[in-house]
Amino acid sequence: MLRRNFEIVLAASNVSRIAGSCLSASILLQQHLDKFLGCESVVRGGDGLHDGGAKDTAGVWHGHYWVEGVTPDVFPFLADITADQFGWAPVVVLPLVDARARYIPGDDDLCARAVDVEIDRINQAVYVVDSEFLSQ
Repeated sequence: MLRRNFEIVLAASNVSRIAGSCLSASILLQQHLDKFLGCESVVRGGDGLHDGGAKDTAGVWHGHYWVEGVTPDVFPFLADITADQFGWAPVVVLPLVDARARYIPGDDDLCARAVDVEIDRINQAVYVVDSEFLSQ
C-alpha cells in the first residue's frame, strides 16, 4: 500500500518513473515503519561503485537507498519499495542476513547527510506549497 501511495505522489509531481526516487521513497518508508509499526529503522545506501549499493538481477551493482531495521519483536529486516528499477519485485522485504547478497550499506555518515538534505528539501517544498495555499 505504501508503494502505491508513493506512485500516486510521483504521478502528482509529474515524475514518470521510479528510478532516481529511492531516497525519497526510503525516507517515507522509514518514517512509516517507525511511527506506525513500532520498528526501529534507518535509511541505508551506497554508491554502487566502491561504497556499497544494490545488486540488480544481472549481478551489476548500482547506487541505491533502502531501509534496514528491527521489528518490535526484534526481527532484523531490509525493505525496499523501489527495487523494480533493478529487475526485482517492486517491493522487497528480506531478513537482513539474506539481504546482504544484494544490498551492501555504504558509509552511514554520508548516507545520513544525504537523508538530512533530502528531508530539508522536502520540508521546504511543503512549506512553500503550504504558504501558497494559506495566502489564497
